[in-house]
Amino acid sequence: MHIHPNMKMSDLVQSDFELLAVLQRLKIPFGFKDKTIQTVCKEQGIDLHFFLNLVKWFHERDFFPGETLMNHPVKWLVKYLRSTHSCYVDYYIPRIENEIVQMESFDHSAGHNMQLMLKFFREYITEFSSHIQLEEEKIFPYILRLEENLAKEAPDQDFWEKIQGYTIKDFLDEHSDIEEKLVDLRNILLKYLAPPSDNCIFTNVLVEIFRLGNDLNDHTILEENVLIPQVLKLEEEFKKKFPG
Repeated sequence: MHIHPNMKMSDLVQSDFELLAVLQRLKIPFGFKDKTIQTVCKEQGIDLHFFLNLVKWFHERDFFPGETLMNHPVKWLVKYLRSTHSCYVDYYIPRIENEIVQMESFDHSAGHNMQLMLKFFREYITEFSSHIQLEEEKIFPYILRLEENLAKEAPDQDFWEKIQGYTIKDFLDEHSDIEEKLVDLRNILLKYLAPPSDNCIFTNVLVEIFRLGNDLNDHTILEENVLIPQVLKLEEEFKKKFPG
């Protein structure tokens, strides 16, 4: 499918419903009528080319426009990633946890296994929450201020002092691999925990965990292959423009 600005937004979603997640995370409301992608993006204040590159990647998969995405203001990717965090915290994680609790209440014979599953999952949630908190409270604000100050004639003094002793490379040292830990959790569930009698519910929990894992993989690809290289470039430009 050729995705282009004059394509109807409704046709885009009809052709690949997985793209609904992209629209949701960019805060694009439904009710498109016959409006084109270009019109909807303009009405919602979304960078058209950023949107097109993002949906092309999600749709085609073998096409990753890393270099092209780096040419857009970094605020767009941060907006998308922050919205993704909200989706994880407000929807994915509570839904999986609730289904595990529901499974435990339906099948008391599997109580011990369900308690173990909850224990593993809640331990994962704790680390996951710390990961998101680091990005939301430290990393993303730093990135947005970097882009903002780079556009100024003179940077804010407090930010200029901060950037002398900090780089996004430090983020790599603090950036825990939450995706890998989710794979570990899946392996535990698949290999070592006997399912309850209602195997459909257990399977559904696994499906949800796999979906979360796939989503986290996309998240990591965007961070490591677009966001971090883009910020490294901005840091270099900042230091050239405002030498210490």
